[in-house]
Amino acid sequence: MADSPVTKTVSAGIVRTQLDSLLEEVGRKKTRFLITKGGKPAAVLLSVTDLDDLLEELDPEFQKSLKVADREYRSSRAVALRDYIKRQGA
Repeated sequence: MADSPVTKTVSAGIVRTQLDSLLEEVGRKKTRFLITKGGKPAAVLLSVTDLDDLLEELDPEFQKSLKVADREYRSSRAVALRDYIKRQGA
């Protein structure tokens, strides 16, 4: 199982001087950074993949498809992927 992303807090000054290394850590270690200005949260630095995931989760059509899938699962109409693939190959 993959490790959960770690969120670190950094000041805007650190971001200004160390952006390259922070971007590397975002990409390589999947770290997220909460950027503060004057000690208060101001922005977030995260990977494009994390952003895509967040936007997808907020998408109303995606949410609708999740609800349909949940209803199908709960009513035992869901099919395991391996069974679906077998059916498609037959």
